[in-house]
Amino acid sequence: MRRGLLQRDTELATLERHLHQMLAGAGCVSVVDGPAGVGKSSLLGAAADIAEDAGFRVLRAWGGPLEQQSGWGVVRQLFGRVTSGPEWDRLAVGAASLAKRVLDPDPGTPAPSGDAAHAASYGLTWLAYGVAELAPTLLIVDDVHWADAPSLRWLAQLSRRLGDLRLGILCAVRSGEPATEPAALAELLAAAAEPPLRPRPLGPEAVATIVVGRLPGADPAFASACHAASAGNPFLLGALLDQVEAEGAAASAEVAARLTSFGPERVARSVELQLSRLPEPATALARAFAVLGRGALLRQAAALADLDVVDAHRLVDHLIAGGLLEVADDGYTLAHPLVANALYRSLQPGERSLLHRRAATQLAEEEGDVEAIGLHLLHAEPADEPETVVALHAAAARANLRGAPESAAVFLRRALLEPPNDPTLTADLHGELGLSLAAQVRPGAREHLYDAVQHAQTTNQRLDLALAGTRALGLGGDFSDAIGLARSALAEDASAESAPDEEDRRGYLELEMVCNMMLAAETVDEALHLVRSRARPASPEVPAQRAEPASLAALWGIGAAWETLNRGDAAQLVHDLLEPAIEEVTPPRLAQSLLGTTTKFILIANGELDTARRLCDALVDLARPQGWLIALAHGSFMRALALVQLGRVHEARDDAALSFEFKQGNSPPGALVWSLFPLVEALTELGALDEAEAALDIGHQFGDAPAASLGSTYLLERRGRLRLAQHRYAEAHADFALAADWWQRLHIVHPGVATWRADDSEALVALGDVDTARVLAREHLDLADWTGLPALRSAGLRALARTSDSEEAVDLLSRAVDLMADSPALLERTRALVDFGTALRRTNHRTAAREPLRAALDLAERGGMLLLAERARVELRACGARPRRTALTGLESLTPAERQVAVLAAQGHGNREIAQRLYVTRRTVETHLTHVFSKLGISGRADLPPLDAPLDPVPDVHLRAVTDL
Repeated sequence: MRRGLLQRDTELATLERHLHQMLAGAGCVSVVDGPAGVGKSSLLGAAADIAEDAGFRVLRAWGGPLEQQSGWGVVRQLFGRVTSGPEWDRLAVGAASLAKRVLDPDPGTPAPSGDAAHAASYGLTWLAYGVAELAPTLLIVDDVHWADAPSLRWLAQLSRRLGDLRLGILCAVRSGEPATEPAALAELLAAAAEPPLRPRPLGPEAVATIVVGRLPGADPAFASACHAASAGNPFLLGALLDQVEAEGAAASAEVAARLTSFGPERVARSVELQLSRLPEPATALARAFAVLGRGALLRQAAALADLDVVDAHRLVDHLIAGGLLEVADDGYTLAHPLVANALYRSLQPGERSLLHRRAATQLAEEEGDVEAIGLHLLHAEPADEPETVVALHAAAARANLRGAPESAAVFLRRALLEPPNDPTLTADLHGELGLSLAAQVRPGAREHLYDAVQHAQTTNQRLDLALAGTRALGLGGDFSDAIGLARSALAEDASAESAPDEEDRRGYLELEMVCNMMLAAETVDEALHLVRSRARPASPEVPAQRAEPASLAALWGIGAAWETLNRGDAAQLVHDLLEPAIEEVTPPRLAQSLLGTTTKFILIANGELDTARRLCDALVDLARPQGWLIALAHGSFMRALALVQLGRVHEARDDAALSFEFKQGNSPPGALVWSLFPLVEALTELGALDEAEAALDIGHQFGDAPAASLGSTYLLERRGRLRLAQHRYAEAHADFALAADWWQRLHIVHPGVATWRADDSEALVALGDVDTARVLAREHLDLADWTGLPALRSAGLRALARTSDSEEAVDLLSRAVDLMADSPALLERTRALVDFGTALRRTNHRTAAREPLRAALDLAERGGMLLLAERARVELRACGARPRRTALTGLESLTPAERQVAVLAAQGHGNREIAQRLYVTRRTVETHLTHVFSKLGISGRADLPPLDAPLDPVPDVHLRAVTDL
């Protein structure tokens, strides 16, 4: 028995078993659940002793009702000893260095951009991994239901990644107590290896042991009455005995007859009675500790209670002796949350508010932690004090620096309630709050950003706030709100005091607005008008305007390239307009702007797939370590579009799925659709038609995107292609026909964007309308010829071949294969090879057909184009050939995850670095590499081939096939 615990052998045995599992490398979550006072904290303390005896590093933290808005408060408690220890510099490296933002922030470092909370979680996870590698580690969190939201979400996240680590989480939760973040708490508790441990109330024998220990000679009837009154709750039993002792009553049968039920509501009375027996100032000191919270210093409590420090020392001894106060590692803490709550609630609301304000002032005078000051001010009533606004603004800045934007938002809201007496500061506070909410994809961003623009005191402040807000709303998918915000700022007349660069500010804001306007039919005309007005050449009738900065002029070229692309002009012309802007939008430059997304879209449609992928890689590489989820989602879905065209469908699926998962519930339907249609496209090419249908169903549950928007029109075409693969030709035709109308309303005819003509021709042929199909195929081919892009011309030739006789089809498809011979667009290349082989087989040239079909199968299997791979196999069998089986060894046998690890290993990255980049454990990396080495028949990473190189060239099957004819 440890720490004098009674009736807890079963619970302790279970916890010891969990600790042995952790030592063996099977990390787990253990939960102790029960009502207040049942002994959860004592059980955690005993477990901590057992763990330390077994060689564990034990890191402890406590949740508290007054600190629920303290960003990363529980995490900072857990790792406090680590940051002050000799291993900190060794641990806080690589991905774990992101944890410095939370635990050891540098005030001179600017706050992180993007989703700083996610970045902090990422760093903390790797810090926990590092700590566990040095020694088996147990994280203990008492009253986890009161943990601040960032800490609670991190614990839930970590709980999913403990499987192969010597790392465990042990937490106590009060039954029925509302949590700071209910979903995260539920996720954490669900991760427990076994059902929660629920300590039972003490039985009569255990209660009698405690009663006699406190009151020797107690009558058995008195002990029995104590058991009945306290219902066996250890803390309530102790409080009941405290009250009996305070009243000076005897532990007799006569007193037992007067004992009644003693529940949590009686604790306040017991505490009041105990304090009445102590010197009068003890009550003020106890309440001061209740206001200050866990870890308060005696001098701080004494000052808050208006007591002399010497007197406070004497009173503290009385409080400890009375069982109301305990010595903690970092100061003092009240003996139990029930005691703290009783003391705190004994204060009238006005008195509580004044004490919190005084505590904040006291900490400020001591130059204490600005977040601690802010936490006290959150509990103080607004009083129109400028110093309070300044303090809360500083607390918000520090919370942002730590990567706790939720806490920052709480401080900013409270600062606005004070309220500020400076209109300029009011505008800035609204702007900061709106941007913080937008980055977290939380409600209220739009309203605060609009308020910021309305409160702005100068034109430049208004334009700067509007530009930042428009970018944030646009990146989050709130395109209409972004346009409205920009319009509200641009509509204001410039004031006489405007700075000379006001016009440039207007230009940047106008351009950002244009990027949002281009996405919907109802605003595209205005966008095109603005683009043309910026591109209009000077004339004698028009006064010369001041030259724009080179960067702004280059960026307006993106708008011109957009218009030029969409009307179907030559690819070279589009390239020439866009090229000067590429450097301007290469991350990290303008990573927060839709200009980068627009540029990538143009590059993909214009056939510049490698450049588009490079920009996507740069954005993903920037966003991932920062945890900037919105930017990561943008980079991922745009990269998925390029990867599908490059024939790398497995990777495209992974990118699109990541983006779609984030955007579900975080984005309006008009933004969700941008992740949905790349996912549907990738799943269709993978042959996962049921999964593609399921993704459409999920997307529909969140609402439909606005009609005739760019994203919804793209989705229509992708759904049409899925219907083609499902042989639902009438539905496919209906989708393509509606898409044609929407493309027209968007003024887009480019066949690399509006691909409906080639796609619909396939549906129409299947429906028997070959004449209309041939018209559409010719239209597509004419448009494709105008652009000069091989992949689009190949698609047109394939469409036309479907409407032609067998001999003409072979000729058309041989031209398509020839066009695609050197193209990086492997999806279209593989389609051309499959169609060419099929046409040869149908003209009874079966031997000649095998070569293009085998080449197509090779490309399809390597790139994950499984829909095409199955077509190639069917055709090869029809040619009398035996298509090879799916590889079990060699490069082609690697799973996407194995290949991803192998690529990084071949580039020279170590296991730890690979694990950090892929956000998996080191053991997972080791497992993948073991499989890779086995499948490739090599002994180690030194023998890995350069897996990041392009796929091996495919033989010139066109020439071979023609020769075989």
